[in-house]
Amino acid sequence: MKKSKWVRTLFRIAHCCVIALVIAENVTAGERDIPRTESATITLIPNPNLSGMVDLYLDGRIDVHVMARLNNFAYLEGRKGVVLHLNSFGGSTRAGLALGRRIRQLGFSTQVSVKAEGSAQDRAGICESACVLLFAGGRFRLIQPDSLVGVHQFAATDQVDSHEAMADAQIFSAATVNYFRDMGVSTQLFSLMAITPAREMHPLSVTDQVDLGLVNAGKEDAVWSIEIDYGGALVVKGVQSTISSSVEFQMSCTAEQAIALGVIVDSGTAGLNSADLLTDVRTLTGVPGQSVRTTVQTTEIEFLPGADQLHKIVGAKSFVVRLHYVNNRQSDYAIDVPAKAGALMAGFVRICHGMTAKNDPR
Repeated sequence: MKKSKWVRTLFRIAHCCVIALVIAENVTAGERDIPRTESATITLIPNPNLSGMVDLYLDGRIDVHVMARLNNFAYLEGRKGVVLHLNSFGGSTRAGLALGRRIRQLGFSTQVSVKAEGSAQDRAGICESACVLLFAGGRFRLIQPDSLVGVHQFAATDQVDSHEAMADAQIFSAATVNYFRDMGVSTQLFSLMAITPAREMHPLSVTDQVDLGLVNAGKEDAVWSIEIDYGGALVVKGVQSTISSSVEFQMSCTAEQAIALGVIVDSGTAGLNSADLLTDVRTLTGVPGQSVRTTVQTTEIEFLPGADQLHKIVGAKSFVVRLHYVNNRQSDYAIDVPAKAGALMAGFVRICHGMTAKNDPR
């Protein structure tokens, strides 16, 4: 019994060595840093471009000790622009699930990359097996095209009893499926894991990562709904967040049965001069009643579009608010408009104007 366990352990060690050798042979020296085999470290490296981004670099094996190292940076919880860069062959599935949920709780973003010495640009990294669970935990999951991302089945446990091992696998299977669903990642990713033997690795291309929802390119899906404002009036509301900002769009009905559009962005930069509303990257010229209010943390813009402009608005697939500053600088804040949101706004316009279906501006 002990001999059998020793043989399995020796085989796993040899297998890891083979994987490391294969990767080393296929990677040109200096192009990619091989992850360390010891328990992963997490290092904060100041961003030299003063963009407000915070870069954390995780390198090494995923195990129970990594949680304490991650919690050392819990003071960054909720701060925009915190990116956890991953470089790991994987490790414990149990630790990976716990770390992934903690990363989402902290609001950190994730990317597979390593710090390049003497350069402001990060290099491609490796994220395989349990590391992918951490990658999925990022609120915003960023693409590094040349990085290696791969999945496979859970590694065999140390239990000698096959029934115990089977029960363990079933528990982790259910936990992983639920985890991907909670993280907004397609459960098809688990299917790819399940059909790939533990001794192999299924590589995920950039297209695979996008299609599976494993990466979201630093942007969450827009959320649209009908709500009631503080005055008791109905408002169509859309919210979309990116790694660096968020925008809120509101459509309301005035006492004169006119449509008012309010936009709130989380930018309170001084020197704001004016703002434009764009639909599908086309400026809606001459939108009357524009007003701009800027506080320390937010900027609120109000537009009163005419009938022709409403037709473009309810038929748009995206909105962009372009802010213009006194120093000729400008910044854009965008929100996606899915078909259901467009139909919601069209119906709201009919109600506000007292229109019949034949007069639908859409």
